[in-house]
Amino acid sequence: MSSISQKNIAIVGVGGIGTYILRALVNTNQTNVIALTRSTTLPPDLSSVPLIEADYTSVPALTAIFKKHNTEILISTVPTTGLHAQYTLADAAKASGTVQLFVPSEWGLPTAGANHHGEDNHFGTKDAFVAHLRTLGLPYTRFFTGFFSGYLPWLVGIDTNHTVNAIGKGETPFSVTSEEDIGGFVAHVLTTLPSSSPHLKNRCLRLQGDRITMRDLARIYHKPFELVPEGDEVPAKTPEEAAVKTFMQIEADAGMASTGWDRLNEKERGDAGSANQLWEGHVWKRVEDSL
Repeated sequence: MSSISQKNIAIVGVGGIGTYILRALVNTNQTNVIALTRSTTLPPDLSSVPLIEADYTSVPALTAIFKKHNTEILISTVPTTGLHAQYTLADAAKASGTVQLFVPSEWGLPTAGANHHGEDNHFGTKDAFVAHLRTLGLPYTRFFTGFFSGYLPWLVGIDTNHTVNAIGKGETPFSVTSEEDIGGFVAHVLTTLPSSSPHLKNRCLRLQGDRITMRDLARIYHKPFELVPEGDEVPAKTPEEAAVKTFMQIEADAGMASTGWDRLNEKERGDAGSANQLWEGHVWKRVEDSL
């Protein structure tokens, strides 16, 4: 794919995966990127990125920012606790008349179909927001990445008892993508494809850097492997962490952590990693490569 002219991009949320995406965008030298924030600082290598203080509750204030910077693409990486703020961001993006593509905060397991089933969790919340984007007529691109490579030791409880603790049998394959690859892929497709490209417009892009099982992690990390007794939770440092780890592992054990999972029809689509082809020639990092 050939490069196109520079794009004006705004990113909301510059912690966690947002930092990787922002860094990759800057490194393309093909974007004018700003970071919308309430109160944060950026790593030294990103100090050139303008930090714009924003009131996420004010449509007029956000609209003015997008107009001033002629924002074409808006990327949200807000955490689960901040997902509701996306409604204001979307309304402002639509009102600006400049934003042509909204990238909602997905960055994980597939959520498409969760709202249809009335799921009362963050999957349902994310999918319901996309329904709002459709109502606005605001084009979107969703990035389904599977688990982040850097979070796997935490997910299986290595940080707690130096053991890979697995729900179920630990034999169900799931998708994993490194944070660096996620950032690089997002920057690549957003800067080499027009915002109106059929590869981006109202699409779910399914990434997969590696496909492994919980048992594979014991081999990769050279740690003991233990099955979590039925009814127990994955070992963690706090009850809240235990609940999250257990919930996510239950999803993985059921096959839902594959980026090829169809949440609407509750079955594997068979296209995990299908979006990888948009980054021609790239060698995706395996979990071993992230050690």
